[in-house]
Amino acid sequence: MEFMRSGPDIVRSDTQRRLLDFWARLRGDGSLPLWSGLNLNDVEVPVDNIAVMRIVDAADGPRFQIEIHGKRLAEAFDPIDCVGKYLDDILPAVYRSSALATYRQVVDGKTPVYTVADMRDPSGRIVHHERLLLPFSVGGVHVERILASIEPASPEGSFEMRNLMSAAVRPPVIALCATIQY
Repeated sequence: MEFMRSGPDIVRSDTQRRLLDFWARLRGDGSLPLWSGLNLNDVEVPVDNIAVMRIVDAADGPRFQIEIHGKRLAEAFDPIDCVGKYLDDILPAVYRSSALATYRQVVDGKTPVYTVADMRDPSGRIVHHERLLLPFSVGGVHVERILASIEPASPEGSFEMRNLMSAAVRPPVIALCATIQY
């Protein structure tokens, strides 16, 4: 997967821009903001679209264990309770490879990643799946947590959120894939 480099202005969603600004303030002059003491209520964005992954070292690369999964995001995976599970275990096969590549890029590059992928809801309506992945550290050196903001929107108006991820029958079309540089 190819990642273009961009500034923070590439992020479309107002909510995700506020989240990215929050991350940048926490980071300060360092390369990674510290996770300790982070209160998601301080984020100033709805937590229904937020997920938090813990990075777990494995023989074939990092795995991403879900610690927090917002209520609205849970609808997309219905009926699976995602907390405690690994991304590679719950993502549909058609989506898994490209999604995991973006999470690995966050770990390797220690920078935020922003993607827009086009997929279809269970009724066939197109849904733009905007995702902002933000790296955090516990010890200040390595990425040990990823905070993900995922906002689906459809140019066709309303769409079905329920089973959006589990109903995927073909790979999403990656419309945009960028690392955010400061």
